Amino acid sequence: MAFILAALGGIVLGGGLAAWVLSNRWNQQVEVVKEALSDLADKHQAEQQQNKELKQELADTRYQLGEAKKDLAAR
Repeated sequence: MAFILAALGGIVLGGGLAAWVLSNRWNQQVEVVKEALSDLADKHQAEQQQNKELKQELADTRYQLGEAKKDLAAR
């Protein structure tokens, strides 16, 4: 009887230890993924800002081109 209780206790203890180890690994992987997603989001936001600046620069250049065409036509 004592052997059966000891075996069951070992199984429960082993299962608990395995669950704890797997939980720790899972949490580490979650942190790695969170960091990677955060970096990706930051990069995406920077690229969006750069895209916005380039669009504004293009609009300014087009405006200047239009004004230059008007000046040339007026001469």
